[in-house]
Amino acid sequence: MLLDKLPGISILNSYRILARTVSDKVKQPDQELIRNAFKFAHRAHKEQKRLSGEPYITHPLAVAQILAEQSLDSTTLAAALLHDVVEDTRFGESAVRESFGDEILGLVKAVTKISTVKKDTAALNRENRFVLKEKEAAENIRLMLLATAKDVRVILIKLADKLHNMRTLKYQKPEKVERIAREVLNIYAPIAGRLGMFRIKSELEDLAFESIMPEEYKTISDSLKQSRSDLESFLNKVKKIIQQRLLEINIKADVKARAKHIYSIYQKMEINDKKLSEIYDLRGIRILVDDMKDTYGALGIVHTLWPPIPGRFKDYIATPKSNGYQSLHTTIVAPDGKPLEIQIRTHDMDETADHGIAAHWIYKSEVSSAPPDVERMKWLKRLSKMVDPSEDTGEFIQGLHDELTPNEVYVFSPKGDVIDLPEGATVLDFAFRIHTQVGLCCRGAKVNDRMVPLRTELKSGDRVEVTTDKSPNPSANWLRYLKSSKARQKLRQYFRSLEEDEIKAASASDTQSHPAPADGKKIENLKDFKDLRIRRKETRDPTRVPIEVAGAKDIPVRYAGCCSPVPGDRIVGFITRGRGVTVHKADCHHIPSDDDNKDRIISVRWEGLTEKYPVTIEVYARDRQGLYLDMVAGITKTYTNILKAEADIPRNGTDNMTARFLLEVEHVDHLLEIIESLMGVDGVIRVERIQEKKQGGAHL
Repeated sequence: MLLDKLPGISILNSYRILARTVSDKVKQPDQELIRNAFKFAHRAHKEQKRLSGEPYITHPLAVAQILAEQSLDSTTLAAALLHDVVEDTRFGESAVRESFGDEILGLVKAVTKISTVKKDTAALNRENRFVLKEKEAAENIRLMLLATAKDVRVILIKLADKLHNMRTLKYQKPEKVERIAREVLNIYAPIAGRLGMFRIKSELEDLAFESIMPEEYKTISDSLKQSRSDLESFLNKVKKIIQQRLLEINIKADVKARAKHIYSIYQKMEINDKKLSEIYDLRGIRILVDDMKDTYGALGIVHTLWPPIPGRFKDYIATPKSNGYQSLHTTIVAPDGKPLEIQIRTHDMDETADHGIAAHWIYKSEVSSAPPDVERMKWLKRLSKMVDPSEDTGEFIQGLHDELTPNEVYVFSPKGDVIDLPEGATVLDFAFRIHTQVGLCCRGAKVNDRMVPLRTELKSGDRVEVTTDKSPNPSANWLRYLKSSKARQKLRQYFRSLEEDEIKAASASDTQSHPAPADGKKIENLKDFKDLRIRRKETRDPTRVPIEVAGAKDIPVRYAGCCSPVPGDRIVGFITRGRGVTVHKADCHHIPSDDDNKDRIISVRWEGLTEKYPVTIEVYARDRQGLYLDMVAGITKTYTNILKAEADIPRNGTDNMTARFLLEVEHVDHLLEIIESLMGVDGVIRVERIQEKKQGGAHL
């Protein structure tokens, strides 16, 4: 076989390096399969060149090399060598199937299908002279998630493909460089991180950062080089001290200096508004031991050598991160008086930290029988469920961003299962994470055996138990409490399904889908709540709650699919030429904000849902220091105006108190939200609404 030559190294030598890596790192390697895949790919790509001028075969060879270093199985490596054959050469699917079988063809097709989206969309853009970059990216990601849910190796090949492309990004046109690099920072590097593949994640981030902000990258890189010798000398002294003390208690350990990658340093500087010299965890030590029990033994030694900094210890061994990462983290005051972060874990945990889900292939003895990485597969399955073609692109991208870049809290179910949630997540988020139906039917919750409101934010270590009704009865207000975009998506889908059912029913009965009563008669889709003055919706269907447009009730409206407003949301109208008024959520980013369109924005409101009514409530509680202020805080955080307030001071040795509040309330869900908030205040026994006949004199 004739092989084109590269400057200084031949294609054959590149293949030999791959073969050696496979022999060293891959369990039960199939060298013949990999050799045949290389020959096939070389023949298919023989006349093709990369933008760098190199033979195209250098790219699939590099992708396979990256995956071999991650110890991926031979089937995956063969698919990596062939991943561009069907898309870019005259050899079709039948040729790949005939030579390598259905499994490898399936992987090649999955990777090819993702790449084809960009080509098809680019052609459409040229033809119609407009750009669909956001939709193109979203569709590309949707396909990738669907394929990955079926076989995780698809995303591993795609990450390796993206990494080699980033290594050669300088050959791309300048206008493409930033777009590609930002896609890597926003999508591919976070995916690698969520899969626990930190080695690939770090390199992707640094390469993208260097492409987007070359001056900032060079400044940090040069500064690190200048201080490297002093830092290495200091860390070597610390390493020797730790190693000596561990040997004294018979703990065998490898102690290494830990380098921080450049993009991570830049992020810390930006977030904390600090100079490079003020970032102390540039310095780090990693201690690797053989057994889990030795991790805690090593931690004890470290804390006897130097004082730990309070609040900086994290045990990711007892409670691993959702990407499977396990380690002990502590920060101590080093001999030079400055903070020093120390990580302690086993060698296996270190492999997992570097390789993530790919470490699954490192430890298995038989390729076909080893179980998958359960926790990461759960996350991938959850992520794939975000793929809803009817969902707004912006909502999908935001949801993906929330999933990929979380600050997480870890809570426990009553059975002791660990549930990861985004920082700021509430009890409702927990309910929806357990199951969509649990979320929709949720009516109450306990956190650490104490009743709390559904909007209560959770902290790591909380034990959460929810109670449910037999059938769904969600409130539109819940959208304000949900931190997880996935949970918000499920709730909106529920409201949309109600709307669709109502539209179908209205169509079947040949009636108007949007009645707007203007004669002052009773509105049938609202019912009384004790006195006619606070009204409650029988349905969450927007088409069943009349809308006033600039004060008028008989103007036809339609509801924007981009933000799916529901009763209770703050809304605005946008005059659509030829289609009447479209109702959007007030914060919808699809509403045009330029000067040419500002006159088309019009005031609208849910009829009967924004008028405020005076309501008196009475709160019974066990008195304690600061109780009254906590009650006031519990009310005000529901965005409620307090018109008047008073409290009875406990007398005659009793420790019970009664407080009364006159409040401005919009509708029954608002009132229930207030009551729920007050019941979450420590010491509150019950909350009651006071009727008109009871009000008078000193009772408001």
